[in-house]
Amino acid sequence: MNPTQAEQIEVVGEEPPEPEDPFPAGYVHLIALVALAVTLLCMPTPRPVQAQESTSAEESTSVRAGASRRAAPAAQSEAAVLRAIEDGLDFLAGEQKDGGKFSNTYPVAITSLAGMAFVGAGVQYDRGKHGVALGRAVRYLLDVQPEGERQGYLTDPNSRMHGHAYAMLFLTQVLGTMPSPTLEKRLRERVRAGIKVIARSQTTRGGWGYTPGDEFDEASITVCCLQALRAAKDAGIEIQNPNLKSVVDGAVRYLKDSCLEDGSFRYSLARNVDRPSYELTAAAVSTLDAAGQYAAKEHARGIAYMRRVLESYRDQPLSASSRYLYYGNLYAAQVFHQEGGEVWDAWLPAARRQLLAERKSGHSSWDDQKFGPEYATAVALLILEVPLAYLPIFER
Repeated sequence: MNPTQAEQIEVVGEEPPEPEDPFPAGYVHLIALVALAVTLLCMPTPRPVQAQESTSAEESTSVRAGASRRAAPAAQSEAAVLRAIEDGLDFLAGEQKDGGKFSNTYPVAITSLAGMAFVGAGVQYDRGKHGVALGRAVRYLLDVQPEGERQGYLTDPNSRMHGHAYAMLFLTQVLGTMPSPTLEKRLRERVRAGIKVIARSQTTRGGWGYTPGDEFDEASITVCCLQALRAAKDAGIEIQNPNLKSVVDGAVRYLKDSCLEDGSFRYSLARNVDRPSYELTAAAVSTLDAAGQYAAKEHARGIAYMRRVLESYRDQPLSASSRYLYYGNLYAAQVFHQEGGEVWDAWLPAARRQLLAERKSGHSSWDDQKFGPEYATAVALLILEVPLAYLPIFER
């Protein structure tokens, strides 16, 4: 959950048994996960190639993993991570509610985050052990009725524009994977309508506020919206009036204007409030990455700021995100993964150890005192899944 959502809302942050699969999909999926640990023992560290869509729900995650050579103890650590991912998915599937949502209070936002957690583990729509849960999450968002006259605006009373942007981000990640042309067309139409809502709600400064038409923009919502726009563009979604490229360019300018001299990113341009944080900085830098702004001076300053903060948290790097552990580290993981090299090699093992130690409920899930276990588990899984790169947004 991001910082501003916590201030404006309470959270971003959710049946019958699944039909028996003719193949032991859950068992095969577990074997595939273990296969990754074995593969990592002997795999060199290539620059990851452009990821391809998996053709099977049980496809080994080693196709995309790409990691350094590791000794036996490290392989055991990889196995623990993969087991934690499997257990976390089991927990989420068990918490799914009527209609496919994962929260009664923040259904749009948390269902979208949970859906991405399934995709991030290589799960496919209605296939394999967790495919039914993913399919129900997609269908829930397809069935949500847009609010009032804002055609295409998917939200709930608490998530508002944050939830809408997360929904668009999630749905772009499953475009091209639907089992029928009719469902694929429906999904594409919903994404296009939702992206139009985002594009037409941009403020004059290039950011976004809590609802469409809100001129009081702030950075965390701007990050969510810009990532959704970039994901939609990458998925082949185009809109006019306004042109998608011009909207993205304006949002990039907003983030750059939010960068302070020390490399941290401020809370809001409209409100003339600095209130920078590690969490917002990680989110902003990650979004500049998504927009291809690798060479921007604001990008370099943001990473330098993050590394300075981490100096005080070498053994527990997740604690650098002092107010919103899960939200901040979801973006930090993406930043350091994109950066690669020594910073990623130092951050990843320490972050994994700390994250696994944070688990609750019999070591199968995570919890957040304010935002709840479905939110915390979904985001924790996404952090662990970054190196797997099943989600297009996690590709280098």
